[in-house]
Amino acid sequence: MTYEQYIEETNANCMKVLSDCSAGELLDLEHLRKILWEDDRVTGVMSGYCTSVNGDASENIEDVLFDENFLADFNEREMNMQEVMAYGADAIDVVARCLALKHISILELVENEQKRRIEKSRQMRRNSARV
Repeated sequence: MTYEQYIEETNANCMKVLSDCSAGELLDLEHLRKILWEDDRVTGVMSGYCTSVNGDASENIEDVLFDENFLADFNEREMNMQEVMAYGADAIDVVARCLALKHISILELVENEQKRRIEKSRQMRRNSARV
């Protein structure tokens, strides 16, 4: 996967996690940042493994290792590639997902989730009015 694909997949995974959050949780951005960071569906940081629809970690990291945007973010964090790679493909995959969070607006995702819930509520009311 390219870094852009990591960002897109991480964005979609964030939306899945937000759909499981309560309305109150959606109001606390710092709490949401922690949830998204720790949820294995988003980063894999807790287990060291994240399930991907695009394949396994060794397939996913082939393109990202040479992506200049990924490398810029990686180097900005002053990480050592050799140390991370010593933990295998899953470690690089997790790092790419964690770095991808930097490019995702949690506030925008929350707004989209709130709109989705409002629309779902409207649909339910329309359907119940027809019955």
